[in-house]
Amino acid sequence: MWYLEIKHFCPRTPVILVGCQLDLRYADLEAVNRARRPLSRPIKPGDILPPESGREVAKELGIPYYETSVFDQFGIKDIFDNAIRAALISRRHLQFWKSHLRKVQKPLLQAPFLPPKAPPPLIKIPECPTKNRDGPRQLLESPLCVDVMFVIQEHIQLFAHRIYLSTSSSKFFDLFQMDFSDESQCVVVTERHGRDQLMRTLSLDTDEDVTVLPNLSPCSLRASKSDGTLKMMSSSGMNWCTKLSLASWSKAFHSIHKENVINPVTGAPALMTIVKMDHSIHHGPFSAVLRFLYTGELDEKEKDLMKIAQIAEILEVFDLRMMVENIMNNESFMNQEITKAFHVRKANRIKECLTKNNFTDVVFRLDDGTINAHKPLLISSCDWMAALFGGSFMESANDEVSFPNTSKVCMQAVLEYLYTNQLSPMADLDPMELIALANRLCLPRLIALTEQYAVSELLKASKDGQDIDGEVLTYLELAQFHNANQLAAWCLHHICTHYNRICANYRKEIKAKSAAENQEYFEKHRWPPVWYLKEEDHYQRVKKEREKEDVVLNKHHSRWRWCFWSTSPAVA
Repeated sequence: MWYLEIKHFCPRTPVILVGCQLDLRYADLEAVNRARRPLSRPIKPGDILPPESGREVAKELGIPYYETSVFDQFGIKDIFDNAIRAALISRRHLQFWKSHLRKVQKPLLQAPFLPPKAPPPLIKIPECPTKNRDGPRQLLESPLCVDVMFVIQEHIQLFAHRIYLSTSSSKFFDLFQMDFSDESQCVVVTERHGRDQLMRTLSLDTDEDVTVLPNLSPCSLRASKSDGTLKMMSSSGMNWCTKLSLASWSKAFHSIHKENVINPVTGAPALMTIVKMDHSIHHGPFSAVLRFLYTGELDEKEKDLMKIAQIAEILEVFDLRMMVENIMNNESFMNQEITKAFHVRKANRIKECLTKNNFTDVVFRLDDGTINAHKPLLISSCDWMAALFGGSFMESANDEVSFPNTSKVCMQAVLEYLYTNQLSPMADLDPMELIALANRLCLPRLIALTEQYAVSELLKASKDGQDIDGEVLTYLELAQFHNANQLAAWCLHHICTHYNRICANYRKEIKAKSAAENQEYFEKHRWPPVWYLKEEDHYQRVKKEREKEDVVLNKHHSRWRWCFWSTSPAVA
């Protein structure tokens, strides 16, 4: 626009064409437009010119062309240096007798700018869903798949699950481990020997005189008056069953037996463990204790905190007793740390129960074997499992569920996640198989954890010198099919940043397995970009032509040197 006016008023002034804001070629235009002023015109992809457009304009005008980017600090020094050269060359035509102007070079070529690689996308792990946090509380309120019924005050019934109680309290673990199915085994001796065993039966008893066990460190814990022997009772009536008297074993329990009871949710009869509580146990405080065993939390507005603490002492739930003490001492802020430690210990106990098959009530049949699980834990942590076992499906009444196209290692990883909200890397674990199963079970957080694990394994293999390009191509197709969007984005980034190498080694695979959208993405985000490759070829070609011209020019000047012309070795 200004070239004609410049040539008219300044005919001898040299001109240089400069293309600015080179970084916009690879920048995120949406982010750039958001950062600009509200009333400024948004930048569109069509507004950004390729390098060949600038070179064509410069060729028409017969002037040199350079590109700059203040953001990347590229080309700024080239512009000033070559502008000085152009000015000195223009002055050399007028002041040809000045010797220092003879050695001034004409404006040099500018090497093309290689844009930096885009950073790899980060795998973001979503927060734990509210279903996993509130699942135990909801399961206690609407007891699906219950296997324990507490009888309080002879007429009040509370339903619970053995797996939740046993992993939260060692007292309940010992209680439900008792075997009283056979009459010959009705008399069970529970005496314990040694320090570790004795500590599990300790309780606080301030109402009666008790003696402290010998060889124990001084503390407020005192021994219970249990003689360690369970006595058998038999109930009269049509439904005769074997009962164990627990009065001498613990002050909280009266008796325990198994009986067919109507499920309060499904209405179908089921075999449950009936635990009759002592008359001193009341409904309200015991319900608060159950809620703590399920959730690890205690409401500060609970009534009868002292009774809750007494029940916690008898059941050896010392975390709950400590939380009551904190509330009474106006130090309830410390209960958050107690809850965190409670959940950590509970997760470890649940994993132990999964490994040892304790209190399992369902069997998953897989391609390479079977694995036992717990319906209550699955229902409280997965909507898919809750619909399977709590709905009107056939599997809700069966103890076996078939999972085709699933390996035992993959199901083990899924169960550990549902129990602990964490992914434990295992040997021979196929990330894509786990992602496929997590997608079937609608577990987006498990998908994200598996994506993070897959990326870490690929990076580890790449650092060890292994070729991961073929595996990345396979992961890309499967990840897009199973909704693993973050892993697919990482695979796309890896392919784009190593596009030339992958095309050279896997040309057929990348064309056969990649959809049209992926091909378009590759062409747009490949590194180095196409425009850089074209500029690099043009730069190398022009550079060779310049070198040839300099060689010819030097030969031409050497012919016209004076015969007495000689240069000293120092100057040469």
